Amino acid sequence: MKLHIELKYIYPILIGFILISLIIFIFIQTKQINEFRQEQIQRNNLISKEFIEEPILNGLKPQIINIQDKKHTLYLPENFKISILSQGFKTPQFVKADDKSNIFVTDSEASTLWIVPNENPKQPKVVDNKLKGIMSLEWYKDSVYVVTDTKVIKYIDVQSDGSYKERKTIIDNLPKPNNNTYHTIAVHNNRIYIAIPANCETCQPKDKKFGSIVSYSIEGKDEKLFAKGLKQVTDIVLNSDKFIVTDIGRTGISNQLPTVEINQIEEGKDYGWPYCYGAANIDPKYTEQIDFCENKAEPSIAELPKSNGISGFDLIPNKFYNDFANKYVFIYQGGQNRSIPKGYKIVIKDINKESIAKNFITGWLLPDGTIWGSPKGVSFDNDGAMIITDQKNGLLYKVTQE
Repeated sequence: MKLHIELKYIYPILIGFILISLIIFIFIQTKQINEFRQEQIQRNNLISKEFIEEPILNGLKPQIINIQDKKHTLYLPENFKISILSQGFKTPQFVKADDKSNIFVTDSEASTLWIVPNENPKQPKVVDNKLKGIMSLEWYKDSVYVVTDTKVIKYIDVQSDGSYKERKTIIDNLPKPNNNTYHTIAVHNNRIYIAIPANCETCQPKDKKFGSIVSYSIEGKDEKLFAKGLKQVTDIVLNSDKFIVTDIGRTGISNQLPTVEINQIEEGKDYGWPYCYGAANIDPKYTEQIDFCENKAEPSIAELPKSNGISGFDLIPNKFYNDFANKYVFIYQGGQNRSIPKGYKIVIKDINKESIAKNFITGWLLPDGTIWGSPKGVSFDNDGAMIITDQKNGLLYKVTQE
């Protein structure tokens, strides 16, 4: 009887001890995970020199920016300053300047093309607010070209009040992209170039326009397949008559692979998708395509980390800063569906060398893993100022030398 009574008390004590030990273990593990997470975010932002993964560009210094009576901190090199150029948008995506330094902005949620007048940037004007699926745009010879989910529309001689001489739909049969993908556009030498995303991850599309760049005459005629093997081009930049693009590969290989390709596009070339990625790396689904990947597909000229979420980019003009000549600015858009979030920053990289991307602006990603802003598109006005969209806060930043 005595033994039975003792066992009666020992079991609850033992269970209680195990539960307390488990709670302590979970608490310690959670604390360690949170500390590691904060350390990784600090590495991502490169605010502290104790956590150097990439070189800090001249050192990043805090700058306070006020958005709707809330103060936020961004980190830039000390000889640059950032300010709010314009606001009042819903989800501004991409930007381009005309020859008078008026800024055109696509706003996907509002289905709107805006103009931000150079003489009064605080008062953006609507050019057109019936543009479902609008994302990318280009300015060329007195006209703005925008691409939606199925169309290319041209606005001729847009004025600072949003009015224009003529609106023309010049292409109306583009393949409609899947969710979270979009067309990108460039115009050069009187031809229009449209990057059409793939409609699957690893398939061989029946319509060759998917996963390719297609070109048209300036009137939207004379369709030609310009280049192929591109999964999702996020932006197109012209440099010395060559198109430079960023291409996001398929999902499903790993969190880090495939990397984001930086490709120099030439007519008639195949850039590998769906069979390979990067510099002759074979997709595990198509191991039989080793000869094609090693000898026929065009390799990337540089690569960027997949986990940062690449968005817009642009070639940096000398007017912005001489030391950045022939370098590019990239938006790391980031992603919230990660246990350790990355990105939400702007970096600079020389794509012609084996160089490391250097942080230029950080701070949108906070130490606790939340974000207060989300950069998306970047371009430069005629004075060399960097213009950045923030799709979370509905505004444009302007970055200049102090």
